[in-house]
Amino acid sequence: MADNEISDSSSPKKALPPDNEPDQATLDAHRLMVMWLFIATLLVALTFLVLMLRFDITGQGPSVMVVVIISGSLGGFVSSLRRLYSFQDIFPRKQYVQLFRKTNFYVIAYSFVPALVGMIGAAVIYVVFAAGLLKGGVFPEFHCSATTGDCSAFYSFVANWSPNGPAEFGKAIIWGFIAGFSERFVPDILNRLGSKASE
Repeated sequence: MADNEISDSSSPKKALPPDNEPDQATLDAHRLMVMWLFIATLLVALTFLVLMLRFDITGQGPSVMVVVIISGSLGGFVSSLRRLYSFQDIFPRKQYVQLFRKTNFYVIAYSFVPALVGMIGAAVIYVVFAAGLLKGGVFPEFHCSATTGDCSAFYSFVANWSPNGPAEFGKAIIWGFIAGFSERFVPDILNRLGSKASE
């Protein structure tokens, strides 16, 4: 009896994987998401590059609002890629890992969600700045660039109401990137504005 106990205690035990060790399904999903997020980021970056090359060659490029929106999409991609690189949990629920084990429309659509959210956030923050709801040294100031000096019509507002000078252009683009990069940035600003309006 004692011999059996000794032999049982001396037999090697199979090592158990740590609790935080990802399983194969999570690794497959992670690899697939990295691939499609990279492809989606590359497509948006190439689109931005083509627009900038067209502007450089012809002198007719996108409006600053379009550049801000593209900047927001790139901010969304950078945020998602950072989470993937650090292997943070990127799935809404653990069970959703099964949906990412092979390429399908859901995976492709999910890969473009950061860009879509970033574009919407950048567009919203641009309009917030244009409306003068946020003012200060770090926020862009807008003016009417129309030759007539009148931006009261909606078309003139869209076409000619823009940041006032190079530094203001840069501020608008940077804030567009931040709006895409930080998921809570635009919702927090809208909540604050809503709270002020209700006071």
